[in-house]
Amino acid sequence: MISTRITRPRDIGAVLRAWRDDHRMSQVDLAKKLGVSQRWVSHVENGKPTLQLGLVLRVLNELGIDLFVGAAREAGAEAKSAVLALPAPSKRLTDIDSIVDD
Repeated sequence: MISTRITRPRDIGAVLRAWRDDHRMSQVDLAKKLGVSQRWVSHVENGKPTLQLGLVLRVLNELGIDLFVGAAREAGAEAKSAVLALPAPSKRLTDIDSIVDD
């Protein structure tokens, strides 16, 4: 999977849709795998901005999708970034539930 810049909810949906397409899964199949509804998967893929961030992060973590956050470049300056990686479930260093409240 290629890297993508996340600037809006629809961008996260595109990542989820690409993962699902790469794994040849329907929305129904993915929903069953994650324990969510097909409608919820559809809402994420279409960029619904009012979804619970905690659940979105858990889904990305469950699918092994790494999320990296970096500082934007200032005009004329070198990039200075801090990176946060959410490792795949088997390599998870921190329990996501301890970070995000329901």
